[in-house]
This record gives sequence, structure tokens and C-alpha cells, in this order.
Amino acid sequence: MCLLRWQKRITRNLNEAGVFASAVSFAARCFDKEFRDASFDLLNVKEVMERMKQVYSFKKLYGENQVFDKQSLIVEDGKFGDIVKNDPADNKTVIDYSSYTIIPGIIDIHNHGIMGYSATCSSMDELHGYTKGLAGTGVTGVLATTQELDSMSMVADFIHNEKNNGAEILGIQAEGPYRAEKYMGASKGFVWERPSLEYTKRMWDAAKGELKYMSLSTELDNLDESIEFLKEKNVVLACGHTDCRYEEMRQGIAKGIKSASHFGNSMRPIHQRDAGTWGALLLDPNVYLELNADHVHVCKETIDIFFRIKSLDRFILISDSSELAGLPKGRYFARGRERNIGADGSVYLDDGTISGGGKSVLCGIKNLVDIHGLPLETVLNLSSKNPAELFNIYDHKGSIKNGKDADFVIIDGDFNVIATYVGGVKVYDSSNAQPLYNKDMKNLLSVS
Repeated sequence: MCLLRWQKRITRNLNEAGVFASAVSFAARCFDKEFRDASFDLLNVKEVMERMKQVYSFKKLYGENQVFDKQSLIVEDGKFGDIVKNDPADNKTVIDYSSYTIIPGIIDIHNHGIMGYSATCSSMDELHGYTKGLAGTGVTGVLATTQELDSMSMVADFIHNEKNNGAEILGIQAEGPYRAEKYMGASKGFVWERPSLEYTKRMWDAAKGELKYMSLSTELDNLDESIEFLKEKNVVLACGHTDCRYEEMRQGIAKGIKSASHFGNSMRPIHQRDAGTWGALLLDPNVYLELNADHVHVCKETIDIFFRIKSLDRFILISDSSELAGLPKGRYFARGRERNIGADGSVYLDDGTISGGGKSVLCGIKNLVDIHGLPLETVLNLSSKNPAELFNIYDHKGSIKNGKDADFVIIDGDFNVIATYVGGVKVYDSSNAQPLYNKDMKNLLSVS
């Protein structure tokens, strides 16, 4: 009787997951496992099944160095397998995405929040909402961006202890606190720590080994010790919110700068008598440049200029999204002050200062394809391969290739997300998705 109840329960779970497999035989294996492992949890049946061999048909798939048409992708035990020709005899076991496109999972290395949830978090529930919201935009891996010590500690605990059902948090990015006063951006008016090795060590300790990326303004005094400490810990360094002149930026690169935070924003631009931060970064062949291609942070023509100067293999698409990203037009209280969301999704202060991103990386992908005319296979390198290479994880993430982590996204012809998979497990499904936004984030214009 016990086995029969398990069979019925598992069959129901499999039907809900859309998995066509032998529920009875799987139930028998689970039943046997229960006596060998008392910790086995039937509530994880869907995940267990998804980690078994699955076959996904597709209209088009963007693999590593090759585009495939109308075939099927095999995923097993959370890893990509072969891409095979469709076999009509196997239709009952194939998960049908034959009308859609499969792309590599998006890796967003600069993301503060989404859908009313923030990486500068107050609870584990907020981080669960954060990762679910990201999965709804096709993000499979993220560097949660916060420089608050308590939040860094909570994000690290989430990575170490929580069972996640959304985008994977790959680590923490600290965008600051070492910023040039002239380029504080939307953080002007707040008190920021000045550079010191002591505070840098406090940040490292708070992040519990998960600080992977940090931006700073290299022209500030007393930074050299912090830079050396962070390099010893293998933290990737970026310049950001910086007033570096050309030669100062060249010195910063020599000290260890590998990337530039939201390039084109909050940094000294090109001047006819000094090429500034922009010039030094564009002319260096090795430094990566984060790019928000939402056409709010940087206009189309400026992006075109960037692409004519520097190789595309050194650009990384980011969202820089705040917790207000994805919410309706209105006025909200977030991070200590009131902020606005425009009809175009932009987030800004009352004086017009941009206050983080309001759109997703997938929006930037769409813009580069539809407006800039770049091939999708080229653009996907900017959202998956390039960030994976910068953080030395391209051996197992960043592209669809046999043996790599099965992080992938199903999209339609208009770049809408149909489904998102992390490690072969479906973490977002548009056909039965619950509302992703934080209901506690109130639009002040609609509150009486």
C-alpha cells in the first residue's frame, strides 16, 4: 500500500513537471532508496527527475561556436550532453520547445536587485525572491551586488546554506565604497567609507569568502594596500565611479584593474586634451568593459563608437538593475530615498540622475540584435561567454557544450523568456509562473 501511494504521488508530480517517464519504475527505486537513506525527500521528486536524462527539442540552439537548427538537446545529471537529430519514435519522451530558441544562461555580474527585491537584503526570503525574479529574465548566474557588510554576510550564508530555486548566486560584487566624490551618481549625499586596509578586510570577512568582484576609484589615496590584499584573495578588480585622468587610469590598470564598472557612466569621459578614463579603457586591449545596452545609460551612437574602437570579446552585458527594475511606472521608496520609474522603465532621482538599471540583460541583447544589427550568436558571447571568462568559470559555464553545467534559457522570437534552467532544473516557466514582484514594495503614487 505504501508503494502504491508513492506511485500515485510521484506520478502526479511528474505530470505537473511535464516529464514523460516511467513513474512506476522510478517510484520503486525511490521506495527502495527510502530504506537506504531516511533523508530522501519526496518533495524533491521533480528536481530528481529533471536531473535524469532529458531531451529538449528546439527550433534553433546557440551552442559553443555553432548554431543548430531543429534538433534536440540532451541534458543529464545537470550537465549538457549531445545535440542529436530528432527521432519521431522518441516524441513521447521529448520536452517540446520546437517553436523556440535555446540560448546559454545569462550571467549578470552587476545586479543590485529586481522586482522589488534587493541584494542589499534584510532576509533570506528576500534573496529567494531576488533569485526567482532574475530567473524570470533569463539570468542563470549572478554576482549579487552590495557593499553593505550585513547584506554581504547574509548573501554568503544564502550561498552556503540555502536550497535555491532561482538564478545561482555565483558570488558577491561590491560596487564601492571607494568612490570619487565627483562621480557618486545616485549615491550622492550618503556617507561612504574612505579607503583603508582595515575596512577592506572587514568587507572580506563579512563576505565569508564570497567576495569575487569589487569596483573602486584607483586615483584615491591609501588604496594600494587594499588592492594588493584583494588581489591576494583572487578578487577581480574593476574601476568605477572614478575621476581618473588618462595616465592615472593607465596606472590603475598596471596595479591590477581587469574590468570597468558600467562603462560610460560615472567616470571621466574623453576630453580633447586628456583622453580620461574612457580613453585609457577603450585603448587597452585586455580590460573588460561592462556595458548596459538599455539605451538609457548609454545611447546607441555611443555604443556604436565603443564597438568600433574595442573588440567585442572585451565587452560584458550587464543590467545594473536596482530593486525597482521590473516594477510598474511610479514612485517608490528604496535605499533611503524616493525614486521614480519612468514609462520606459528607467529609474531616476527627482533631479534626473539615473539610479541603477530598470531593464534586464535580455533587453540589452535584444537591442544589440534588433537595433545595432549584430548577429545573436555574437551578442550571446557578451552575456555568457565573456563574463565566464573574466571570472575563470568558462570551463563549466558560459556556453552550451557537452559536459558543462546545463544553464540555459528558452526564448521566443521577440526575446521573451519561456523557461529558464539552472543545472538542468527548471527554475522559471512562463506557462505557470506566479507573480515575481515583491508585494511589499508599494507604489507611492497609488498609496492613499
